[in-house]
Amino acid sequence: MSALVALSVLAVASCKDTTINQKADGDANACVQGSTCSGNDDSDASDDPSAGSSSAPESDASAGSSGERGGTDEGGADSGDGPSGDGPSGDGADGGAGREEGEAGSVEGEVAPVSVELSGGNLPDGVRDSADGCVMGTCTSWSSDDVVVGAKSFRTAFVIECTIACGENESGYFQMKLAGKYAKFDATFGIAADSPGTDRTETLKVNLVDQGTGKVLYSETLEYGRSYALRGFDVSKVGLLRISFDGGLGGAHGAVGAPVVRR
Repeated sequence: MSALVALSVLAVASCKDTTINQKADGDANACVQGSTCSGNDDSDASDDPSAGSSSAPESDASAGSSGERGGTDEGGADSGDGPSGDGPSGDGADGGAGREEGEAGSVEGEVAPVSVELSGGNLPDGVRDSADGCVMGTCTSWSSDDVVVGAKSFRTAFVIECTIACGENESGYFQMKLAGKYAKFDATFGIAADSPGTDRTETLKVNLVDQGTGKVLYSETLEYGRSYALRGFDVSKVGLLRISFDGGLGGAHGAVGAPVVRR
């Protein structure tokens, strides 16, 4: 009797430590009543849907969402850098500002054309370099009003004449100190229409001379009733300019209508 009791106790203790897997249709797990089944705990944990997929998918989704947001932000930054920073529009804006400054600089830095009337009484100081009046019977007027040369009338002009003991080969001149400051010379040469001589076949010789080099820049024989115009004549390298007249200045007065230098 006692042996039977001992065997029963031993069987109960053994059942508590042993899992008996009985497969019903190949899937179900079963345990003897009263035994401890650790397999049931593992099976429950793996079958729990919340434990199996909750964190990883959400993490991936948030990473993807964050990645998309990051991509959008980076894309915005790139597109922003293009037009407003280093891109074509940014450079173009800077270039535009540079052109405006360049244009403003070219306009402000360019010397405006300046013309100086050599006759008429408004000659700048230091330009006239010969007598204005009579010397040894030869008279030069730097500002004679209403002078007619050929068919042209001039408000102001140079006029040269001989007044005492005049011969056929008198000479006189007008001389200007340009000092290389002027580039162009305009004038009209001829014999003044009110000259007292009666011989209208008389002529005068006019020369335009660079006194610094002695070079004759222009030479012409003047006849009554004709005018000889120079426009934009180059005097850019001339320091001292002389207009000389030779001939019978007693009867034929030399004239330079509206002489102007320009730079």
